[in-house]
This record gives sequence, structure tokens and C-alpha cells, in this order.
Amino acid sequence: MATLTGYLRDNKGIYIDKDPNATLDYTLDWAEYTQAGDAIASAVWTSSAISGDATPIVIGAASINNDKATVLISGGTAGNIYTITCAVTSTNNLIDRRSFRIVVKSRTL
Repeated sequence: MATLTGYLRDNKGIYIDKDPNATLDYTLDWAEYTQAGDAIASAVWTSSAISGDATPIVIGAASINNDKATVLISGGTAGNIYTITCAVTSTNNLIDRRSFRIVVKSRTL
């Protein structure tokens, strides 16, 4: 099983709590899914849209480092739950995707 640092899990899968004012990097490690001699060639990140959302999640700059795909995410409306999807293509033209949820809520200590 891949390491899911910072992710939480419930009966629907993995998710992350995010403050609406936070701008953070989110990373998925694909090493467990790539074959020997293959690597991630591209990663496309998308977010679900919520009708009437005043401050939607913003998908920012993305990068690939070895088998890790990273994206900068900002915004979001407190109380909304967004589905973030990362679709990857490998150097051997294998295609896969994984999704997780971002639960936006004002976070306090």
C-alpha cells in the first residue's frame, strides 16, 4: 500500500481537510503502480465543479518528480467537498487515474 502522508480515510476513500485560505501542494506517489523501466510521463489534474460555488477550488501548477505527481491547490468554499483527480500516462503509454476528496473547512488549533 502506498504511503498516504496527510491523507485521512473514511468509508468513501481518502480525503484531506483543507482551509479555504490554504494554498498547498498535494502529491500522489505512483511508484507502486508503474512497472520496471516505466515512469510517469504526464499528469493531468482536475477538480469537480459545484454549481453556484462562489470560490471554487483552483488547480495550479503541476509537476512530476520520478513517480510522484504534485499539484498546487488553492481556494474552495467552506462546507464544500471537491473530488480531485490525477490522470497519468506513462512512458510506455499506460494510462491510469486516482481520485481523492478535499473537504474544505475553516481549520483552527
